[in-house]
Amino acid sequence: MKSSGVTRGKGSVQSTRKRVLVLLAWYATDVFRGIAAFARDAGWILDSSYERTGEVPEGWRGDGIIGVLGVHPEVDQLGIKGKVPFVNIGYSMSDVAPSVSADQTAVARLAVNHFRNRGFRNFAYYLRSDQPGDLGRLDAFKRELATSGHQPVIIRCDDQAGRSSLVRTRWLARKLRALPKPVAIFAEIDDYAIEVIGAALEAGLSIPEEVAVLGVGNDELRCPFADVPLSSVDDNSRGIGQQASLLLERLMTGSPPPVDAITVQPLGMVTRRSTDVVAVEHPQVAQALQAIRDHYLDPMTAEGMIANVPMSRRRLHDAFVRYIGRSVADEITRLRVEHAKRLLAETSEKQHQVAVQSGFRNDVRLVLVFTRVTGMTPGEYRRIFNPAFSASPKLGRPPGRSLRD
Repeated sequence: MKSSGVTRGKGSVQSTRKRVLVLLAWYATDVFRGIAAFARDAGWILDSSYERTGEVPEGWRGDGIIGVLGVHPEVDQLGIKGKVPFVNIGYSMSDVAPSVSADQTAVARLAVNHFRNRGFRNFAYYLRSDQPGDLGRLDAFKRELATSGHQPVIIRCDDQAGRSSLVRTRWLARKLRALPKPVAIFAEIDDYAIEVIGAALEAGLSIPEEVAVLGVGNDELRCPFADVPLSSVDDNSRGIGQQASLLLERLMTGSPPPVDAITVQPLGMVTRRSTDVVAVEHPQVAQALQAIRDHYLDPMTAEGMIANVPMSRRRLHDAFVRYIGRSVADEITRLRVEHAKRLLAETSEKQHQVAVQSGFRNDVRLVLVFTRVTGMTPGEYRRIFNPAFSASPKLGRPPGRSLRD
């Protein structure tokens, strides 16, 4: 398919606009939105026809490429030849072109903490491919679990290549039946996690009571509409698209490539039904934990939230620390801070509104607690994770960046 010819001769108004080719290996809505947001500000001409046709435009001539290496040989050749700057999104062939990807360690840490906070002691990882992204996420998951003396069961899908989805589902169902219960299962991306949900239901297992399932990507077109709505780590796909675009802009203007791959921090957890369970063997601790999750946004004290748990406060405190790893008050604080993070990253609510909606008495209390827990103020967090809000005149814009929506 031939590229649409846009005149780039002398005196052409469009000769000053950079032409960028987008060659992603999957339809990642938020990555595209990140690229598009940057392209609007930068005045780029984007060619994203590859995402619909699967064909690299014949005879394309331009200034830079954002693509995914290690999936399609034709795309790999463009990165290897290096005729124009190429930014790779992902984990493959990082020695060929500068790369931008999610921070695997940070993603795995969110997953492990999410499972631990629910009391899980049995873990598994669904290894769907032998690609660097899947293997890297498994390695990071193993490292994070090892800090508490755990290791996941690895469910490898190697010998299922080429088999029908029905055969693979029944194979996976048998694997899931054999796992110790309750078990927390992590997968590289949402698509793979949804496969696990389908297999668990095929096996007659209850989700999340027997099998809790977690993906990565927070695909809004898939996660809420799975057979059991899927919990997911929001890996900040939009930020990945923006950072890849920012890097390409610098390369196209003559800056040297970075020495190391650029990693983007995830935004946090999005909890849905697939992990919304308390897997704690101690019944009173489980009751307290559920009460906290039901009421942490309410203006209540810790004592008020656990008032109905039939156990003395001292014994409950000791049991809670033993099974959960922190006190009742610390768990309430953690949940409130996580809620505040999401409001700061995803909304334009004013700081005092974020405070009240997150269960804090006022914005002064929010600033004190948020800074102590995260090491940054709410304003600093918002400037990093909510570029659109940060670009407003009130908050200003971080130096050297232009990532407005």
